[in-house]
Amino acid sequence: MGARGPLAQSDNVRFLRGNPGHRSSTGSVKAPPGAPNPPDRLDREAKAEWRRVVRELDRLGLVAKVDRAVLSMYCDAWSRWTTLAKRLDAEGLVVEGYRGSLVKHPAWQLYRDAGAMVVQLAKEIGVTPAARQRLSVAEPEDDDGAEGILD
Repeated sequence: MGARGPLAQSDNVRFLRGNPGHRSSTGSVKAPPGAPNPPDRLDREAKAEWRRVVRELDRLGLVAKVDRAVLSMYCDAWSRWTTLAKRLDAEGLVVEGYRGSLVKHPAWQLYRDAGAMVVQLAKEIGVTPAARQRLSVAEPEDDDGAEGILD
């Protein structure tokens, strides 16, 4: 059985949100911030999403070169979702099925799956509205080493 409770925050997320409990870091592995290059296999729509998302994450210091795989999966899922959305817009949500009856478009399930993957991966990389709402820039602590001298 896996560990219980919410996933621990990375140190850069903890820095942006602040550390109100003043708990020390668990000594997690830190990846140096930096924007990875997109993989060649991404299509045009995926590369456009890559540029949009990576630019903002890099500006906030929330992306590292090791994040390339999850970012490429997110951008690929986004591209597939938009392709399926265009197809459903053009062909409609219902199509003629066996013996002329109307049935749900076969691409609907693929569209839903791609959308669910986009949302799941967006949470992982911190680009959902809820993830942004939880982020806040912490004021730098003024630690001159004199705390507790008069105790």
